[in-house]
Amino acid sequence: MRKALILTRHFPPYVTSGASRAWKFASNLSAIGWEPVVIAPPAIMDMPAGVQSGANTVPAVHRTGPEIEAGGLDAAGRNALLHGGQPLAALNNSLKSMLSGLFKENSGGALWEKSAAVLIDRLLDEEPEIDLLYAQGPPLEPLGLALETARKRPITVVLDITAPLDPAMPPPGSSASSDAAEAEERILLSGVPLLTPTRHLKEYFLQKYRGRLDHGLVTIVPPAFDGSHPAFGRRLADASGTALRIALLVEELPKGELKALVAGLEAWLKGGVPAGGVELLLLGAGASELLRRAAGKPLEKLLTPDDACGLDSELMLCRKAALFCVVQSSAAASASTVPDRLADALGMGLPLCAIAPDGAASRLVLDAGGLHAPARDAGAIAELFRAMVSGWSARTLQGALEELRQKHEITGVMRALTGAIASQPV
Repeated sequence: MRKALILTRHFPPYVTSGASRAWKFASNLSAIGWEPVVIAPPAIMDMPAGVQSGANTVPAVHRTGPEIEAGGLDAAGRNALLHGGQPLAALNNSLKSMLSGLFKENSGGALWEKSAAVLIDRLLDEEPEIDLLYAQGPPLEPLGLALETARKRPITVVLDITAPLDPAMPPPGSSASSDAAEAEERILLSGVPLLTPTRHLKEYFLQKYRGRLDHGLVTIVPPAFDGSHPAFGRRLADASGTALRIALLVEELPKGELKALVAGLEAWLKGGVPAGGVELLLLGAGASELLRRAAGKPLEKLLTPDDACGLDSELMLCRKAALFCVVQSSAAASASTVPDRLADALGMGLPLCAIAPDGAASRLVLDAGGLHAPARDAGAIAELFRAMVSGWSARTLQGALEELRQKHEITGVMRALTGAIASQPV
């Protein structure tokens, strides 16, 4: 069987943006004719390096460093670590420095790049069956290494760009420049096939590089759910009571938007909750900060953090929920992304809600028949939760139609990936 070399700085056990996308692609490559060989960030001691799956595994994973010993971290520290942040209190300075460099641009990236480059050369020499190199970014290093490899070796390269490479996202036509902007331009105009997860991101790139970026080089391969995971099994009746469980995925938020979220949730609570109560199952990089902000408030009693952390844990919490709500920041980059768990919740058939800017995630939620409120607007957030609870009580909330679910099911998404690869020359 042919082999595909996957180069990513986002891979389990981490729950960073792109980690489950890379895992899902790798674990399903055999269905489209490739065996995955992954170059991934260091594992974490005593944390599962893989993901539960009913059918697929990724046996060949090469790490760019020794296992990270992160014992002693509390739940907030684990959450920060697995989402690519920096668990501040419980780690020594050398470990903090290493962790801050795992996922951030221009912070330890050179060390990661050096280790990955050695692995690429060794694996390509040892395994002649490798004839595809898939690289995921941001950050930039995997993409740059892939382009450098393509200059030296005859191998098909596909770049999967899951978010803007220049997070400032200057409007098309802007003359503003930065290291990130220059790197983005170099990568996007390299002539190498590009994947994006959303139409919003593809259109942004085409507008920004109008006349210079070939429309045919950019393929939308949407975020996927993999129904082989145990979390997608038949949901059993909740024997614990009649509480409404809402999976609340909170991304990193600026202080003002976090304040508005807390104010909106508190205003909603003042209007009363269902007789059985409400439980908010917290997921995401911003969960720990929301807990901190809610400390001592009535809201705190409703919040249930994800103590286990990790992809498996997040998926199983979604399985327990009756509703799913994603909270994104209003930053321009957020409008181009669809969080991995949102696609998973859609696949589970959960009714969807979003507190997010107008963009890819809010569009997906609305297409699925869900509800949307803008960030920063506490009143709109309170009204959104009132409508969610009212719809749940009246049994009028529904999951996405089957046609939309199929668009994001892993089998169809892998067919889209196959088409993007097959149409490209070496």
